[in-house]
Amino acid sequence: MAVDYKDLGMRIRKKREECGMSQAELAGKAQLSTQHISNVENARSKIGLDKLVVISNVLNCSLDELICGSLKKGRTVYSSEIAEIIEDFSDNELRVLPGFLRSVNYLYQLMQSDKDSEEQ
Repeated sequence: MAVDYKDLGMRIRKKREECGMSQAELAGKAQLSTQHISNVENARSKIGLDKLVVISNVLNCSLDELICGSLKKGRTVYSSEIAEIIEDFSDNELRVLPGFLRSVNYLYQLMQSDKDSEEQ
């Protein structure tokens, strides 16, 4: 599986904004150009592992938080993200969530079976 640079860029932007940093601040702390940070966040440029490690250290997060969209085993990161999202849900929102998730799972299974049928 290849690196999903669009997802990586989105996650870098999200973590940067959570830290209250501008692109220029992240660039300065990571010793990169602001243009490079912008290009990475918008998936116009790829980033090397060494620079990605620096960025993850500046953003005080793990690499798997940034690249989980490209990992087959990103379950822990996704579980944490889901927990953060539902933390602020009302009782009514929580009540409908299991049914919604079952529906999403059902639709995903249908899409996968259609994809498998097309490949055969």
